[in-house]
Amino acid sequence: MRSAVEIGYALLQQDRYVEALPFLQRAVSEQPREPRVHLYLALAYAHTGDHAQAERHFAQAIALNPRDAYTFYNWGAYLHRQNRLQEALKAYETAYHLDPTLIGARQAADSLRGYAPPPAAPVPTAQAPVQPPPVDSTDLYLPTTRRRSACGWLVAGVLLAGLGLCFPPLGVIGGLTCGVVAMLRGSIVGGLIVVALTVALGLVGNQMWQLQLP
Repeated sequence: MRSAVEIGYALLQQDRYVEALPFLQRAVSEQPREPRVHLYLALAYAHTGDHAQAERHFAQAIALNPRDAYTFYNWGAYLHRQNRLQEALKAYETAYHLDPTLIGARQAADSLRGYAPPPAAPVPTAQAPVQPPPVDSTDLYLPTTRRRSACGWLVAGVLLAGLGLCFPPLGVIGGLTCGVVAMLRGSIVGGLIVVALTVALGLVGNQMWQLQLP
């Protein structure tokens, strides 16, 4: 079963931003300390026109991981679309310095250097202001989601739960631990099944032990 962030990320890739919002909102509530989840939610808000929420979650993504080049690249692209050129240039340059392989950030910064006026320079009134190069939605880079697979923990949990028939203490402790970790990694239903199975088999195993006692 896919987690909320995986579903929301897939919808983002299909440009289904409105549909992605509830999944990503839920993902943020489940993983409030995960910077990439805030980044995905910021992108969804940006494309649906809620700029206040978009900037809020961009800021949280940066605060949680100030060395994530992709977050700064997306932040720069967002600012670029808002015509906030000086801020966009700074974000692009930060992204490129953090990750020199991010060629798109360097190219965007290079293109902006010819468009972004110095902060103190007055805008000439005798001519039309220079327009920045267009930035379409495809320029908002979506890095691959970092999947923390719960599959291995689910398998281990089922095996340890079965061990609870022979060694109840070991099976119960191991099964419950694996179930909780699986839920933390996004597989809520699977983790609950492992926990329930562990408790049930642990009770059966405990009764069998008591019957064997003299």
